[in-house]
Amino acid sequence: MEFGFEKYGFVVIRNVFTEEFLSERRFFLESIISYAEKNYADPFEKYYLKHRADQGVLYDLVQRYPLFNDMVRNEKILDALTTALGDNIFMYENSLVYKPKGKKNGVPWHQDFVSRPEEPIKYIAWCAIDPVKKSTGALKVFPGSHNLGFLPWYRVEGETHHDRIDLSQLELDEVMYVELDPGDVLVFNQLLVHGSDEMSTSDKRLVFRASFQNFDEIYTPRGTPIVVKGACGESLERIFDSPRVADQRSLLVKGVNKLGRFLSTWGLER
Repeated sequence: MEFGFEKYGFVVIRNVFTEEFLSERRFFLESIISYAEKNYADPFEKYYLKHRADQGVLYDLVQRYPLFNDMVRNEKILDALTTALGDNIFMYENSLVYKPKGKKNGVPWHQDFVSRPEEPIKYIAWCAIDPVKKSTGALKVFPGSHNLGFLPWYRVEGETHHDRIDLSQLELDEVMYVELDPGDVLVFNQLLVHGSDEMSTSDKRLVFRASFQNFDEIYTPRGTPIVVKGACGESLERIFDSPRVADQRSLLVKGVNKLGRFLSTWGLER
């Protein structure tokens, strides 16, 4: 691994995926990008976030398409995550990010999940499927900025990357562009300030990204938590060593679901 979590806020792992492995997924991704750009019906939208082909983001690939399960369970990635998160890890969310030509494809400076400071820290695996160079939209970062904690932010409604950091009052070191070859993986702390430049190249620059968290709080904003490592009885007992108590959020969800089922059948019964 290159760089380090403590000093830089990220590591780079080279040659994680082979070209043979990537080519199958690259071909598949081109097909679902084409489908999303036509704005056809998505049978999964009632469960997962709607794709934003206009801004180069397709959401929840692991849940929708089995082809991506291996990417979040890769041993090299999990080894790197273990040094930061420990032995019990689940996937918080995932997506494809790319640079659609002729569309708004720049990503402003931000910290991931900056609007959720009450949640445990997450780490993001950014997996290069295409060459990721400065000329094609490499991630640009401020090394070490994760040590500043959660920074002041503002929201631009309607944008995919809507939560943004105002850098005008910050003294940050020189920007670094993290260039990757196909199969390389960048793993970084969510608090690392990062973004990418607007690109007009015809190269889509496909990148699969997934965020991960330990078991301090098992919750995802959509879908379900997908465990990628750990969760054996012994390790769970070390974390959850107190009697079961009612989860108020779960009770609320159950109540809403029960009400929804009642309303959906009420008209038929009449």
